[in-house]
Amino acid sequence: MDLYHLKTFFALAKVKNFTQAAGTLFVTQSAVSHALKKLETSLGTPLISRNGKTLSLTPAGRALFRSCEKIFYEIERADQEIARFKKASKVGIKVGSTVEFGTSILIKHIRSFLKAHPDILLDFYFSPDLQGPLARDEIDLAIDCRIHTLSGLERICLFQEQYVTIASPRFIEQQRIRSLKDLERIHLLSHDKDLEWWNHFITAIPEKERFYLKNVIQINHVRGIINAAISGLGIGFVPKYTVIRELNEKILADPFPEIKPGADHFHIFIKKEKMGFQKTKALIDYLTHLKPSEFGVD
Repeated sequence: MDLYHLKTFFALAKVKNFTQAAGTLFVTQSAVSHALKKLETSLGTPLISRNGKTLSLTPAGRALFRSCEKIFYEIERADQEIARFKKASKVGIKVGSTVEFGTSILIKHIRSFLKAHPDILLDFYFSPDLQGPLARDEIDLAIDCRIHTLSGLERICLFQEQYVTIASPRFIEQQRIRSLKDLERIHLLSHDKDLEWWNHFITAIPEKERFYLKNVIQINHVRGIINAAISGLGIGFVPKYTVIRELNEKILADPFPEIKPGADHFHIFIKKEKMGFQKTKALIDYLTHLKPSEFGVD
């Protein structure tokens, strides 16, 4: 088997799209098709099944893909080991994170890691969707509160994410917000119209009072919800770490401190094959030893 053909197949198998695979490899789409055909001919069996525009791996393709994961991750590990002996050589880590955690917390607490590891270069990818990039090796690890269902992943607990209701003190006073019933006449600031974003709050209040939650302004970004609450558009519901400063400086207040919403758990997700890389071990060790207060949580 030709190594170039294997690399091409591996790239194609991860994205299941000829155009994307070609872009990843910086070659033409026809070059990807030609390499795949050569590999299938040399093996004497099809590796990719085509159903219209949809591509999937055949049983032989799935078996070869698992072997390629081991082969190419081992080559990557060897490259990093050799890089340690080169002067002025750096190894890179691509870190994926949710947008708000990445921009408001991770960036603020990564400088000391880079200072301690001058041979490591970090790149960041902030997105609400991290599973696809993780599957395609576009990122080396993901920091997320969603559970990733990819096979072959390690999951490392990082911290518990608390939520809080927020409104400006002036808004609370002007609207005379005193009880949950007042929510019937107040706009709720939410990622979605169906209030799935508010689920941890809804499940924490008495069931008979949940019907009051109906007036929704949809804002699809946490920082937008925060700014809308500050400006008096309504009551928001956000991860507590995102508004620590605003709460401490009394720019925002919790109108319902007696309600204790449920919490999400942030984890580091990484493919098992990459757990052996020294660079990722160092970063994971650093992140898991940060104090909860440094993440803006209790």
